Amino acid sequence: MRNFRHILFVSSCALALMAVGSVGFAQTTTPPAATTDTTKTPAVTPPALPVLPAAPAPAQPDTKAPADDPSAADSAGSADVSVGEIPSVETEELTPDLAKKAIDGYSLVHDKYQDSPLEDYQDLQEFVDKDPKGKDFEKDIQTFGFKTVNDWNLAVTSVSVAYNNILDDQTADLKQQIEDIKKSTDLAQDMKDKTIKSLQNSIPSDNNHKVVEDLTKDPAYAEKIKLLESTEE
Repeated sequence: MRNFRHILFVSSCALALMAVGSVGFAQTTTPPAATTDTTKTPAVTPPALPVLPAAPAPAQPDTKAPADDPSAADSAGSADVSVGEIPSVETEELTPDLAKKAIDGYSLVHDKYQDSPLEDYQDLQEFVDKDPKGKDFEKDIQTFGFKTVNDWNLAVTSVSVAYNNILDDQTADLKQQIEDIKKSTDLAQDMKDKTIKSLQNSIPSDNNHKVVEDLTKDPAYAEKIKLLESTEE
């Protein structure tokens, strides 16, 4: 079955949480010839999520043009990543009931809509609005108590972030990336803010970690939750 990916980062959230994909950022300005800046922008490696992101997956630009190459500025410019291309990772605080409903919904989607082109749409609401199966999808999700498909997507993303962190804890690595981004002088502030937010949201709260960890020990959900394990396409 095709993964329903976020396209991140995050947020974007598209990616193995925690088999990570990299997003490189080119320098946003061309340094003066006499004072070429060779500082490297830190690579951002957001986790992969098994749900469709709210924004398209970012391109993987080649930003390693030689500093003394006269065409380097043009190459870097064409590889610049805009704020809109940075995957956005959004999460929320879970309760045991919300997490169970999110997993139940994912299990149904996994079985019933595995052949639907969910990844062809910018987000799940667009799938609902434009795909022939969209309205049925929406009704199925609403049976679990979610008002919209994006509400469900937010919940199941929160479960996925916590679950994959339990399987492979990359908290320290994500925190280091956040610090590297904060120190970077090559990124515009709005890009830094969005990237940092997505990386922060990729670290589950203590509450979400506990809620999901308890579900991995619940006989009714121990197998279902394994559907959220990040895998490569």
